[in-house]
Amino acid sequence: MANGQKSTGNIKQFNVLYLILTLKNHSDKKHPITEKEILDHLNKDYSSQYGVSMDRSTLTRMLNALEGIGLGVFRDEDIAETTRHIDLNLSNGLSFYLRHVEIAGAPDMYYYESVLLESELMTLYDAIETYNYFCVDDIRNISYKLSSLRPLSKELLRYTPSPADTLLKEDNEVLQNIDALANIIRNKQLATIKYGFYNDKLILEQKEGYPKIMRPLRLIWSNGYYYCIMGIKKYKNTVNLRVDRILQIEPVEDTDTEELKKYSSDDHESKSDYRTKNPVMYSGSLSNYRILVNASANNMMNTIVDTFGKGDAATISKLKKTVPVNADTAKKYHLKNNGEGWVALSVKCSEPGMELFATEYCRDVIIVSPDASAQRVKAALKEALGHYS
Repeated sequence: MANGQKSTGNIKQFNVLYLILTLKNHSDKKHPITEKEILDHLNKDYSSQYGVSMDRSTLTRMLNALEGIGLGVFRDEDIAETTRHIDLNLSNGLSFYLRHVEIAGAPDMYYYESVLLESELMTLYDAIETYNYFCVDDIRNISYKLSSLRPLSKELLRYTPSPADTLLKEDNEVLQNIDALANIIRNKQLATIKYGFYNDKLILEQKEGYPKIMRPLRLIWSNGYYYCIMGIKKYKNTVNLRVDRILQIEPVEDTDTEELKKYSSDDHESKSDYRTKNPVMYSGSLSNYRILVNASANNMMNTIVDTFGKGDAATISKLKKTVPVNADTAKKYHLKNNGEGWVALSVKCSEPGMELFATEYCRDVIIVSPDASAQRVKAALKEALGHYS
């Protein structure tokens, strides 16, 4: 624009936009508004700054025109909690719809509804706020943007960090790392990765052996963290690096296709498939494990299914095939009440993953085989017990 001046041109050509914005900002399925209310909000919100002055007949004509153009702006049905994306008819590119509500003996009412339901919006927001490695600024920024999708929900999304949040949620560039890794994966490149660990002062410092050239393959959310599945040169197995512990990412420009083939690849069909086969997100070859589980312990079987059955109906079905322990097994593993409430079952997991799980739930989970894993857990627990002498 000449001299940096803004021009609104013919104000009337923007009236439809002002109308839709008014409905968006002041209505939803739970709060439809009348034509009079629409007009009051529209003229109040856009008169002083944009010079809008609309009368009732113009508004009615515009609403009728929008309702009749057949682009899916107006819909006859509500979006319900059970509505699937395939039912929304999003081919017109709209992420919203308008609705005309006619009630006998009452003025006609209208509302704007986003295809993203309030319950879905709140679920997204809660997930983002829950995980401590998203820094305060990231959460505040995302919540502000989410609230713009459903303005009447903005009060529910107002994020006010506590002193504890500020301490825990330091800026560790998680979103920037995700963006960088996604581009590298998309471009099929290698990357030089610096990875860190928390020292005794809880400061993230570079881990020994890094930086390494690795092959970013897939971003995956599991166990409350974002991981990147990485290929390693001349190894069959991939490794999983937590995104919040990556200190630096540099793409290897002009990555050669033949060089890529030297790095391990991810051949799983889906992220759910990968999580099922790497339930604790420890990499390595998978082993068959026979374990004993205290099914009578509070929520223990739910924990087993949540950990080892994610996204795989077949695996969950196998987990249901538990066998009560017999008297000999109960005696061998010193189970109380002849092992009442304990069951045996089989799962697949990497060795470090299963050993971590069995250690965490040592009161209610016992590794029967492979014996090598059982002995490592036993040695670790014996050493830990010695700390409490």
